[in-house]
Amino acid sequence: MNTIGKKIKIKLFGTSHGPEIGAVVLGLPKGLKLNWKKINWWMDRRKPGKNNLVTTRIEEDKPIIKSGANKRGVLTGDTLKFIIKNTNSKSNDYNSLLRPGHADWTSLIKYNKVLPGGGQFSGRLTAPIVFIGAIINDYLNNKYKINISSKIVSLYNVKNPNKNQIQNIIGKLKKEGDSTGGILEINVNNVISGLGSDFFGGIESKLSQYLFSIPGVKGVSFGDGFELSKMKGSQSNDELFLNKNKKIYTKSNHMGGILGGITNGMDLKINVGFKPTPSINKKQRTVDYKTMNETTIKINGRHDPAIILRGQVVCEAYIAIALLELIKSNEEK
Repeated sequence: MNTIGKKIKIKLFGTSHGPEIGAVVLGLPKGLKLNWKKINWWMDRRKPGKNNLVTTRIEEDKPIIKSGANKRGVLTGDTLKFIIKNTNSKSNDYNSLLRPGHADWTSLIKYNKVLPGGGQFSGRLTAPIVFIGAIINDYLNNKYKINISSKIVSLYNVKNPNKNQIQNIIGKLKKEGDSTGGILEINVNNVISGLGSDFFGGIESKLSQYLFSIPGVKGVSFGDGFELSKMKGSQSNDELFLNKNKKIYTKSNHMGGILGGITNGMDLKINVGFKPTPSINKKQRTVDYKTMNETTIKINGRHDPAIILRGQVVCEAYIAIALLELIKSNEEK
């Protein structure tokens, strides 16, 4: 399944160690001018090889548009197709050993093959998503004043780590040949009320579908999430008030701006949990699927010690894409 969306339909193509990756996109706003300064900023946040806390694989990650935009960088309303070249893959880093924690095993079960670098399961496929999300985020910000931001609120059992702590934690684990998971908090301001629907059309379901497609994401919650299970109703309920303009609002936001699967106009609060990077430079038990013998593996390739660092902008991109999908659906009703 490499296609998602109805109003904003995206089809991904390519693999981690193939010649290129990219996407075909339908439904983007006609006449929108691409803001390359902002797009490049988004792409740089996900780009590998930029510092010593991420993978040393160096890729330029420059989208090359094949159709859907004119020479002035304005979307024509036609299908947008673009590619991003892979220039620095090293397939020799991989062999017939199944990497613990990766999709190698399930790929073998499902497709009877294991592709270098994770193939279509790789986080490399999130680069096209960030390009699309950057375009849509700019549109949402300019037309609806919607603002999407995020911050790391947990990293290796440290809550609300500052920049220095993040660098120290990841740097130490990298030296040890290990990795860490983390929790990301995403906030969306100026959300349009009435997005989503009841039951199967709930906005939580829609956003979760997009976020769970990110390799490494293992948990998504809204508002206070699992902390709500520890509260009384008198503590968790967001009481309603009228402001001086007779607009309904809440003093608290334990529900994260969603009730009954529909946005209520308060800020969206979404928490995303990332697992530790499964590629670690420590000896682990595994199986050689060609000889069917038990053995050990120590992964020496180029990997992120914390997926969450580059995954942060990917989450923001998917939130932007999902919101425009929901807005377009809402406007057509």
